[in-house]
Amino acid sequence: MGAAILRKSDVMPWVRGLLASYRVVAPMVEGEGTIRYRSLTSEASVVLDGRRPLRSPKEHFLPQVEPLLTFRGTGTALAVAPPAKSDSATVILGVRPCDARALARLDDVFLGRKDMDSIYGDRRKAAILVGLACATPSWGCFCTSVGGSPAGTEGLDLLLTDFGDHYHVAVLSEAGRALVATPAFGPATDADAALAEERHAAAIARMPALFDAEAVAGKVEWEAPVWMRHARRCLACGACSFLCPTCHCFDIQDEVTAEGGVRFRCWDTCQFGEFTRMGAGHNPRPTQTERLRQRVSHKFKYLVEEFGRMGCTGCGRCVEACPVNIDIRSVLAEIEGGER
Repeated sequence: MGAAILRKSDVMPWVRGLLASYRVVAPMVEGEGTIRYRSLTSEASVVLDGRRPLRSPKEHFLPQVEPLLTFRGTGTALAVAPPAKSDSATVILGVRPCDARALARLDDVFLGRKDMDSIYGDRRKAAILVGLACATPSWGCFCTSVGGSPAGTEGLDLLLTDFGDHYHVAVLSEAGRALVATPAFGPATDADAALAEERHAAAIARMPALFDAEAVAGKVEWEAPVWMRHARRCLACGACSFLCPTCHCFDIQDEVTAEGGVRFRCWDTCQFGEFTRMGAGHNPRPTQTERLRQRVSHKFKYLVEEFGRMGCTGCGRCVEACPVNIDIRSVLAEIEGGER
């Protein structure tokens, strides 16, 4: 749908101009150098260069904790109120291609079934995603092994490619076209497009083929030594799930006071021992072996069977964050039939 050029010196004036019409979420530096997606204020600075943010933008569509309803009173006098709608138009900047693809997987779960999640759906409809192509993928990344690319465009409205002192901006949707209709953007040439393709190809070349994802889906077995071999190291800390851009499991709890209370949902994970514990005490996944099997099987087999695509986009956060060095890439290579 076209392309443009955005000079880095014009990025912040353009972004501050967006604040007049949109809520803007962007990567920003927090304490100790951690990069997180946060709501932007006119004083904050956006980080569009450097390493991948610690978390994906998932938490802006599925917050770690969010109210589902509030209630006051008791018995027949109980009054229930839904949460305030959060459908303000939002521009999310610096979205990595793997994280944009991940939102489509969340769409499958929250919008692709008979009972759709309207809270999540309102946020998705209101979002415009400005992507940033990965120039140097991180050591844990494996997006090309699961059908992605460091310069993938799935789910994005714009894709920025770093040219040093400016960005090449690929326009991918009408919503994206509206964002570039400002004096901050200049015309792109055919030479610019060729250079963008060259940069994308160089990033892709750095990504080794680690396993055949389609083959993995057909080889996941219920009883296999790979589960115990890796699970015996697992601490059940949940870091892999909480940093994953596609993990979506949650718990629902009530917080009650004398006057009423709130029902909220909060992130949970199949790696926690209490996740499948039933009221009578039985747990169908009593050890970490069954829990690891569930996580891998869900992402690479069950979701493939239900929606036709796996629940992993190869962002590598789980690989880099695991305190005991469980590497999902090695697990999948073993399932396929050995390291390549």
